[in-house]
Amino acid sequence: MKRSKKILMNILKAILVIFLPIAILLTVVQYYAFNKDFYLKEYSKYEVSESTGISNEDLGEITNRLLDYLKQNEEDLNIRVLINGSMEEVFGEREKLHMVDVKELFIKGYILKNTSIIMSIVSILGIIIFSNNKRKDIFQVIYWASGIPLILMLTLFILIKTDFYKYFTYFHKIFFTNDLWLLNPKTDILIQLVPLGFFTDISIKILILFSLILIFLIIISIYFSKSLRHN
Repeated sequence: MKRSKKILMNILKAILVIFLPIAILLTVVQYYAFNKDFYLKEYSKYEVSESTGISNEDLGEITNRLLDYLKQNEEDLNIRVLINGSMEEVFGEREKLHMVDVKELFIKGYILKNTSIIMSIVSILGIIIFSNNKRKDIFQVIYWASGIPLILMLTLFILIKTDFYKYFTYFHKIFFTNDLWLLNPKTDILIQLVPLGFFTDISIKILILFSLILIFLIIISIYFSKSLRHN
């Protein structure tokens, strides 16, 4: 009986170590991915209005449509605005097809995030029910669930700072089964809206916020673990 309980506890702890950081990371990713203000600041930083010939007002409307599309609130990306003074279609067929793939990736991200949240809650409840030392076990697992991915994030941050394009390319080759993501920055509005610098900026912001949350959890887990030992 004791052996079975120990095995169960190890399984519950492993589940939390795996799924808690995934739930936090995907929440952070979605926060920045759907943060319109962040996009507008990036447009200003990279002078997107000047490079595309699209007014800031229309850039805001395009962003609304893009984000609604990724949230599955828009069926298509058939958008027409004034480009250099003439009414034109914003996105070409290749860009639209790529965004279909991007939306599918976001849908899978929603599912994984929600699954990770549920698994984390189930794991915590399981530890509370079956552990002989509930608080100690929970804070111990939170420590490992935060410490391990923090090391990975610091490593990833170094890689991004050394050669972002290389790992950006790896990401696309892993998550996309075609080359639709290879767009022409001279002619394709989509890549002009979100150039490589945009992806560098959003990646760094995601890593920093995610790492800060992990550090906070580590500090909390250490603090409460020490307080439990003193009691």
